[in-house]
Amino acid sequence: MGIFERLTQPRRLAKVLAVTTAAAALTLTATSASAAGADGTVSGIDALYGVACPTATTCVSVGFGGVDDNIGKSAVIAASTGQATVWPGGLTDDPLTAVACASAKAKTCLAVADDAVATVNVTTSAMKVTAVPKPPPDGVVGLGAVACASAKACYAVGFQGTESPAKAIALHLSAAGQVLGKTTGPGKDIAGIACPAATRCLISDSEAAGVKIQLLNSGKFGAAHPLPADTYIEAIACYQASLCYALGGNSQSSPITTDELFPLNPTTGAPGSMITLSGINGNGLTCVSATTCLVVGFSGEGSTAKPAVVPVTSGTPGTVTNYPGENLNGVACATASACYAVGLASTKAIVDKVAS
Repeated sequence: MGIFERLTQPRRLAKVLAVTTAAAALTLTATSASAAGADGTVSGIDALYGVACPTATTCVSVGFGGVDDNIGKSAVIAASTGQATVWPGGLTDDPLTAVACASAKAKTCLAVADDAVATVNVTTSAMKVTAVPKPPPDGVVGLGAVACASAKACYAVGFQGTESPAKAIALHLSAAGQVLGKTTGPGKDIAGIACPAATRCLISDSEAAGVKIQLLNSGKFGAAHPLPADTYIEAIACYQASLCYALGGNSQSSPITTDELFPLNPTTGAPGSMITLSGINGNGLTCVSATTCLVVGFSGEGSTAKPAVVPVTSGTPGTVTNYPGENLNGVACATASACYAVGLASTKAIVDKVAS
């Protein structure tokens, strides 16, 4: 799914799930949170889309809320308990889709909205818009993903222009959320980014001939490797310089009942043999160790759709586990045994603690 589809997704309510990677089968246990009622519901956020864990004790999540669903919202999740503290304020007309943290010592993380960059306080989850990239004449800027290669090199990616034509862009950001530079790519949209090294990121660039995995070396576009025809990419994740995956699917599948995972060489970006993920439509991905990653999304269709999580260990998918709600969008880990996925419920936002 590209940025244009993401920008027009139905606005729903938020759900936060904590998941562990110790085993393929996970057991759900509901827990209340500091911002939640006795039944675990959380008020003030309609949906959570991105999550990052800057420390072993804290995760930061972003999304949107408000009557018109255009208010950027944020929450801090305590890794030890799953308790969420929601920032009472919001960013007008800046619903947030992704978040990344430059370092464990950073006091703020970076989040992107459709056309803005914001900082999120790691302790209070308070947000502030720090940059609004200038769009081209008669066009727009759409940012859908962000990642940090180092404390001094973060990148927000997406597109600029109109839907046709559009140009892929990568914005070099400071840890304070200021735009230090902009690079345009050969394609029309970048949907995913992950950085396995301080000077190297992997991105998915949608070009006329199809999606390619491309290197971003110190903010400059480098070698590219094509993926199979009709492939789309939802997310890219790496565990340091040891393991990288791209999560996607085939746009010609109807209905979509399986997704695809492509191992990527952390140095060259070259894709390996495709791994089929049955029973899940994936939206988010994180790699917990040099051997294990988690895919989150949903299984089923329509009224039967349920949030889903599947671990992938040494290239082999485990059992898909379902949870109450509708959909999961993103996932991040504070420690190997404290991972949090964010997504959607059908009524109010909720926080669920999950133990193996």
